[in-house]
Amino acid sequence: MRRAFIVLAALGLTACGPRPAQQAEICAIFALPGVPGDTQLGDAGDLAWAKAHERALFKSGVIYGPPWQVMGHGRSWGRCPVRPKPVEHLLISPDGGYAMTKGGRRANGHPVSFGACYYEKDPTGWRLRACRRTLNDPVPLVPFKR
Repeated sequence: MRRAFIVLAALGLTACGPRPAQQAEICAIFALPGVPGDTQLGDAGDLAWAKAHERALFKSGVIYGPPWQVMGHGRSWGRCPVRPKPVEHLLISPDGGYAMTKGGRRANGHPVSFGACYYEKDPTGWRLRACRRTLNDPVPLVPFKR
């Protein structure tokens, strides 16, 4: 009985990781140079593209996070040899054509930097399209409804 429980637990943990093809895509994104919160990249056109795609990602993208947060929100991004430390979430579009990493550095539990990097997939593979810092962006005012 104990052996069966251990086998089931091991199978359950391995099932949490991404499939090999998904793992390769995730690792390819993490290998690119953008660091959310620290890197600022892209012209006005790239940033407009990023903002439009960010909305779509939040509506229908697949959310990935660290393996120890699997019970939280999203799927495990598995294991990659390279990953920028401040990445907290990875969102990939349902069609696999674009992606976004979000995160930032912390010091003593407080955010020091926060931002997002946006990636686009073309026939040659993934490329970094834009990065922006959002830590000090003003919060949009939402009207109070009575």
